[in-house]
Amino acid sequence: MFRVFSSLVAASVVLTGCATNSLSPKGDAVFYALQADAMMNTWRYECAAVSARANYAADAARADWWQRNKATVEAADFGLAYNLVTVTDTRLDTGARLAMSLTQEVQERAEQTVNKKLNDASDKEALCLEVLGQYQAGKWDIKGSDEIQGALWSLKASAERNEERYRQRKGMVDTAAGKQYGRSLYVVEKLSDQESCDREEVSLIKGEWPYEIYNVACEDKPLSIVRCEWGRCTFVE
Repeated sequence: MFRVFSSLVAASVVLTGCATNSLSPKGDAVFYALQADAMMNTWRYECAAVSARANYAADAARADWWQRNKATVEAADFGLAYNLVTVTDTRLDTGARLAMSLTQEVQERAEQTVNKKLNDASDKEALCLEVLGQYQAGKWDIKGSDEIQGALWSLKASAERNEERYRQRKGMVDTAAGKQYGRSLYVVEKLSDQESCDREEVSLIKGEWPYEIYNVACEDKPLSIVRCEWGRCTFVE
């Protein structure tokens, strides 16, 4: 499941020149952590809609899993974001666009996997309680190989050290492009297509990853708001 996406991460490294950046983590390590978080969140949201009991289990599982894995997920996310905005490139928005594509890919893979399992289950609540119990017990914690763990630990150390440089470079990207990019932009565009929204414009209202808010201007709806959390987006009723 990870091989195709890892090739996309590798491609982004080649395209943006990250191979010479000493802070560049292996694509496998970044993807492993971000995909694990996307899978956890997808189980959380999908199971919350199954029943009240599953919803309670989802909240408990997310809280316990996040407490143990928060630092690793944030480090992996920083590694991806940092590399994509601190490279030398003739198009400063290239990194931002790659980040959008990778975010969409992670979310799509998680949704396809979870939805297939739920659709095939004869008892969705039982499946949710089983899987969420595994998450709560630590079975699906982010661990990986020694190589992956080493890369993620390195990212944890570099995240705090380079936060200010990242913010400065991101500001340069936004200024050069003439707009502020949101990591979930491609996810929002696909969602609006699924909702039969003949969109004229998608604009970022608030972009503090992992939480983003977008305005989607549809022909039949002058103002539609979309909220996103870690790349998972929904229209606000």
